[in-house]
Amino acid sequence: MLVDRLTVGGDELDVAYADVFVVVRDGETDPGPNDWEVTAVARGGRRLEPGEHELVVEALDGTTLSGRALLRYSDGHRHLFRGDGHLSGFAVGDR
Repeated sequence: MLVDRLTVGGDELDVAYADVFVVVRDGETDPGPNDWEVTAVARGGRRLEPGEHELVVEALDGTTLSGRALLRYSDGHRHLFRGDGHLSGFAVGDR
């Protein structure tokens, strides 16, 4: 899912590109707590603190997702977050 806007801990991250990748395992109706991730490339660079972050993702299709994620990688431009809880707003039937 392509991302239009990404908010990290209440602050908008100016993204040149971002996406959400979600896995829903056979027999499940939702992704597990760590079965989703967000990859983002920031314009102009921005340092993010390691640890947990509350994310709000506004997708290009108008869907809004939110959840707690761990920052797995960041070099100031590229950021990888791994889900660490429920991904609110995601519905299997919509994809």
